[in-house]
Amino acid sequence: MSNQLHTPVMLKEVTKYLNPKPGKKYLDATLGYGGHTLSLLEQGATVVGIDQDADMLELAYTRITESGFTNNFTPMHSSFASALSGDRFADHSFDGILFDLGASSYQFDTPQRGFSFRFDAPLDMRMNKDLAVTARDLVNGLGKNELVNLFKTLGEEHAATKIATAICERRKIKSIETTLKLAKLIERTIPKYGKIHPATKVFQSLRMAVNSEREELKAALPSALSKLTRGGVLAAISFHSLEEQIILEFFQNHLLAITLLTPSPLTPSSQEIISNARSRSAKLRVGEKI
Repeated sequence: MSNQLHTPVMLKEVTKYLNPKPGKKYLDATLGYGGHTLSLLEQGATVVGIDQDADMLELAYTRITESGFTNNFTPMHSSFASALSGDRFADHSFDGILFDLGASSYQFDTPQRGFSFRFDAPLDMRMNKDLAVTARDLVNGLGKNELVNLFKTLGEEHAATKIATAICERRKIKSIETTLKLAKLIERTIPKYGKIHPATKVFQSLRMAVNSEREELKAALPSALSKLTRGGVLAAISFHSLEEQIILEFFQNHLLAITLLTPSPLTPSSQEIISNARSRSAKLRVGEKI
């Protein structure tokens, strides 16, 4: 198991702003491996942890159980938008809600999940295995213009048209079934600049589309605000500009209900980036409900 799983991004900053204490109740909307939640539990707080990935939920629950905090922890298998907008928390209010967005290191490092082009695996990318549509379905089923729009909108890929054209030509011969088949096709289509693999943005866009990540976040943020107590804290960690823009606009559009505790986003220290490469693009925004 990767050490990255044990390293929650911006843990000190998140814990400082959420200010956990006995008697306080928190919602970790993106439980992951449970690192942020463990920090809250260690301070005596009660936590509900949501994850739509059943594998991640099991790993986190095992870790929390082994740490001795099961009594103050409630796991929930759901997308955060479904959980927050439904009736599950009708009688609940929270002192803090945390979103740590994007895929987890576990998902990237587990070959059969199909998130990474570092391994040859079926093009899947579903965080929730119950979802009907996979990345393979999108790659082989969308029209050229739909692929171009997807790669431009969610991946901010400048070579979207060239890549979409190459995909459409290739699938006339044979469908594209695996991560490496797609990654190698993109490598042959556009040149590599610097250290970033040319397939990175396409894989990002497919993952975001499969899991409806932008739509989930847009739906969840207003619901999260409504579930906070007065003085409760909403914290969100984003890893790319599309998520960051949604969070920024939400805070700016709710200034009558939220006091910005971070007028500019916080970023990881250089020391954290060295010890945890996943944190390098993280941005943390925090607001307090008035």
